[in-house]
Amino acid sequence: METEARMSRKAWVRATNASDLVHGEVMSLRTTVLGQMLEIRELQAADRRRQTVISELLRIDHRRSTEISELRKALQGQ
Repeated sequence: METEARMSRKAWVRATNASDLVHGEVMSLRTTVLGQMLEIRELQAADRRRQTVISELLRIDHRRSTEISELRKALQGQ
């Protein structure tokens, strides 16, 4: 009976240690995921800013192209 009790205690200790280890790993992964979520939000914000700049550059380029076309037409009409 004493051997069974000792084996049971050892099994309980191993299970508790394994549970603590898994809990630590889960907490570590949770911290990693939260950090990555923050990084993703920062990257999304940077991407929105980049898209805004690209859109503005495209508008400027279109305006410049239109002005050049109008100047060519005016020069050809002289």
